[in-house]
Amino acid sequence: MAVDVQDILDRAIVYMILNYPIYANLVTRIGVKLVDKPGQRYCAWTDGTGIYINESMIKEFNENPIFVGTDGTEYNRTIGKEEMIFIICHEMMHLLNLTFDRGTNIGVYKGTDPKTRHKWELWNKATDYEINSSLHNNQERDKNGYYTAKKIGNMPDWVLYESKYKDMQAERIYEDLLKEEPEDESSGSNAEFTFDTGDNNGMDWGLDEHLPMLDETTKNEVIQKMAEVFGSTENGTGQSALDRSIDNTYQKQPFNWRRALTKYIRGWMKDNYTWNKPSRAGIANDLILPSSGKTPKMHIAVAVDTSGSIYDTELKVMMDHLFTILSQFKDFTVDVWCCGSRVYDETFRTYTAGNKRELYNFEFMSDGGNDMRENFKFMKEHYKGDKPDVFLLMSDFFDPLDGDTETTSICPVIFMCLDHESFVPPSKIQGVVYPFEVESAKNR
Repeated sequence: MAVDVQDILDRAIVYMILNYPIYANLVTRIGVKLVDKPGQRYCAWTDGTGIYINESMIKEFNENPIFVGTDGTEYNRTIGKEEMIFIICHEMMHLLNLTFDRGTNIGVYKGTDPKTRHKWELWNKATDYEINSSLHNNQERDKNGYYTAKKIGNMPDWVLYESKYKDMQAERIYEDLLKEEPEDESSGSNAEFTFDTGDNNGMDWGLDEHLPMLDETTKNEVIQKMAEVFGSTENGTGQSALDRSIDNTYQKQPFNWRRALTKYIRGWMKDNYTWNKPSRAGIANDLILPSSGKTPKMHIAVAVDTSGSIYDTELKVMMDHLFTILSQFKDFTVDVWCCGSRVYDETFRTYTAGNKRELYNFEFMSDGGNDMRENFKFMKEHYKGDKPDVFLLMSDFFDPLDGDTETTSICPVIFMCLDHESFVPPSKIQGVVYPFEVESAKNR
């Protein structure tokens, strides 16, 4: 009997609408498409423009459901409506979790050399463990606030799942996998993506292929759709898998970037822009997103005190957050340099969306001195025309700038102050002071 994959998909969507309405709302906004890709050994994938289900793989699994692994383990590969729900929601969670971006935020990229590829494969495994666990162990909150178990669909018995990773972030799982499976340059030399099947056990297929969002516009559209779904919630979504994903992906930052930058971003808005602010459920902790029209350019300058208080870890954490925010703009420029007793103009680097990964190769310079007033002299000399919209100065400010009454600036300033509660910003500079701390997990 021929397998009607479209019928399975249709029944899955109807079942989702009736039993998992908030997931169905998200999924239908993104869209699910049935495609026939016989050469693709994956059940599904997404690039942000839609969720794609591979008809060939679903047919193969249902026509030959029993698979015996090399160790004798028997797997049932049947994909019915509930397994289909799990697969669809798995893809949707990759979008919600910003899988690709979180990987780059910890320095994991889809490179071509074996070492980089190996780390990328481990990150893919970690994100699949996180997602599969959250869906399989989902709990639903009732009107009285009590939670009961309600797994999302039926998890296939051959996908990546370990109970020890329940409620664990992918970043922590990745660290655990690195310890268990040290870097091996011979690993991953052929497969482009890690199959979602544990040790594979003789399998030549996977649950899904991990792709980045098609482009920044697509990513913003996906986040906007999710913001709309979560917009009416006041105390979470009522679904533990979704709430955990929001918390894991859009954690509170060590410094409230969005609040600090909002007024400078708004200064660029034109009358024909419509900007929407996501709601409490937090889809991006006050992330400002453009809903239509062209987005303006942003030019930001960043100076790092290299006298001994600030290290490369702090800079990279800070810049990760900054690039995440600026990625909502089609065109942005970030200038970065070091400052000690003087500005090291030889460290001056400019980053855009095209080369932002090069930040991880940024080289620091220091002479042990500490005078942050030098930054303002440098900017007046360096920026003759296109001055920055805002200047971020990262220091502990135990230097002559503390309480200064003479120094002026060519643009507003955000003083990112490390461990100096009594810092008094210069009286002639328009700016605001924010304490800056690095999350311990990112400073290991």
